Amino acid sequence: MPQQAVVSVGKLLRVALGVALLVLLLYAVDYRSLLAALSDISLRDLAVLALIAAILILVSVLKWRLFLARLRITASVLHLYRLYLVGYFVNLAMPSYVGGDLVRSLYVGANVDRAHSVSATLLERYTGFVAMILMSLVALPFSRGVTNEIVATVLLVALVAACASAAIFSRRASWLARNLRMPASWVALAERIESGLVWGASDPILMLQAFGLSFMFHVMTIVNTVAVARAVGWDGAPWGELFVVVPLILLVGAVPVSPQGLGIQEGAFVFFLQAAGASSAEALAVALVLRAKSYALALVGGVLWLGVRNQEARVATTSS
Repeated sequence: MPQQAVVSVGKLLRVALGVALLVLLLYAVDYRSLLAALSDISLRDLAVLALIAAILILVSVLKWRLFLARLRITASVLHLYRLYLVGYFVNLAMPSYVGGDLVRSLYVGANVDRAHSVSATLLERYTGFVAMILMSLVALPFSRGVTNEIVATVLLVALVAACASAAIFSRRASWLARNLRMPASWVALAERIESGLVWGASDPILMLQAFGLSFMFHVMTIVNTVAVARAVGWDGAPWGELFVVVPLILLVGAVPVSPQGLGIQEGAFVFFLQAAGASSAEALAVALVLRAKSYALALVGGVLWLGVRNQEARVATTSS
């Protein structure tokens, strides 16, 4: 079987798995309660959610721009905003968030060192990941409603993140990959990540600014979750518990099993939000609204990507 056909079959299987998991969740939840929760959403709620989405993307763009400026890559906020939305569209068809990150990195780094533009994107993601884990850790003492299992999970994730960071910044990750005789592509990826993160960490002011924007972003993700919860009728969403469990939900949803964590992320929402006091219908309603919002952003990104590609085609025609 040709390699392209194998890849296509793999993508279809991932989509099928995601859809199957989502159907199982819908079957397990009382559909009347779910429909009642979704019917509570008003136009005002949709407007608030659209505004929060715009702010979330803007904060991410500002952080990305910080790292690009270090590379002497000059790009307007509007241009980077468009590329960020293009990344949403690419992620819609990919098994993880890597595809969108790679595409927007290559577009913004088209006329510069692309390896460094990818490093800027890696640093953006890395600072966001660390800030998310730190936020969850800080919130633990103020979240008495979380179970011991969730506390243990947060502590374990934080320990793994600390060990991985130590390995990367000491350049042990690529050394370990080579000694374990991992594929050359994995070794090259480890070396690229190491170089990018070490490069960024050499500027402490830059990293402090990036972490500040990362914390702002993740606080807004909690605001976003609470806004959706209230829109579907869950008025008692506990802020402290959400600061702990939402990062875990995002981590589970990032597992590259299905496109954009379809089915996986919804299951994580149901599991963790029920632990925070939501009913299964309310938890799934929150997940479905957030899923619909990400698809809406992806569609906008698809339209923008057509514009970017048409512009490239015109430039290529003019050059020839």
